Amino acid sequence: AGRDEEDLVVPTSGGRYDVHLKKRQRVAVYWEEEVSEVRRCTWFYKGDKDNKYIPYSETFSEELEEAYMIAVTLDEWKKKLESPSREVIILHNPKLMVHYHPVATSDDWGSTPTEQGRPRTVKRGVENIAAEIPNGEPLQIDHLVFVVHGIGPACDIRFRSIVQCVNDFRNVSLSMLQAHFRKAQEQQQIGRVEFLPVNWHSSLHSTGVDVDLERITLPSINRLRHFINDTILDVFFYNSSTYCQTIVDTVASEMNRLAFPRRDADARSAWAWFLGSLILFDLLTNQKAAPEEDEHSEEGSRTASSNRGTEEVTEILKKLELSEYCDVFEKEKMDRQALFLCTEKNLKEMGIPLGPRMKILHYISSKTEMQ
Repeated sequence: AGRDEEDLVVPTSGGRYDVHLKKRQRVAVYWEEEVSEVRRCTWFYKGDKDNKYIPYSETFSEELEEAYMIAVTLDEWKKKLESPSREVIILHNPKLMVHYHPVATSDDWGSTPTEQGRPRTVKRGVENIAAEIPNGEPLQIDHLVFVVHGIGPACDIRFRSIVQCVNDFRNVSLSMLQAHFRKAQEQQQIGRVEFLPVNWHSSLHSTGVDVDLERITLPSINRLRHFINDTILDVFFYNSSTYCQTIVDTVASEMNRLAFPRRDADARSAWAWFLGSLILFDLLTNQKAAPEEDEHSEEGSRTASSNRGTEEVTEILKKLELSEYCDVFEKEKMDRQALFLCTEKNLKEMGIPLGPRMKILHYISSKTEMQ
């Protein structure tokens, strides 16, 4: 409340699209896509080929609403309006409103439009329309999957884009949740799996490489050669030192960009095919550990080596039949190196009696002479 409508942006489709209410536009968040129109729907008509109801434009819906309110108030029906596409809408009564698609008929004087086309039903509001409005996707995301494509801009035999193919993965995942885990999902015990496309092909071919390829591409068999330029040559680009780094950097930056808004996901994984799987393998196997991880690993190695040294001292004491003093040496954090630096005074300060002291000093001197 109190916010300017111009600034009001509503996330839809699981947060993958933003709807700008003032501009009436739907914009993709994670990938490049043509901006689509959004309508505030109040009046609908039934389509020709199916039973779906199609919304009128907002401007013409306002005209229909005004004519409808006048007819209801004055009880004067048989109102006729003309749509922007010169089609005729007649308001017979509150329950019967039809949309006529004009059919051209020929006579001696030429072709003229008539209202004898097939009438289509007109509806006001969505209450009386038998259409199932989806509730949307669950907000909770348990797993985030990055999908990296292979060669070329098309990702299947129907030549669909990576975005369209990833939409299929997501729809299958959502249908499986509904079929097998409906109860757990309703109780918010589990969330959904989000699939996001990682597109590197467009970034590679926007570097100007297509212009160079065009200059050396023979004019014969035009379609085949351009298909090869878009697909097979991606393998050679990845084997080149110049373009390989461009592809790897693009995949890494895209995955970081896509992961940032989805930090609520408990798990992340990547899925790829063909050349995309090789890119991911090279990217993941050449990761450098963070400084914090290096510090932890160094601390862990020091702790492990210290434990090994203590165990060696314990073995020596057992060999000398002095295992009852193991706790004393462990308390002093005595390893093999420290043991060989001990003097009789040090052992005496540790509380070791004379007899055991002599055994330990003799062992140290004999080992030192052997070395």
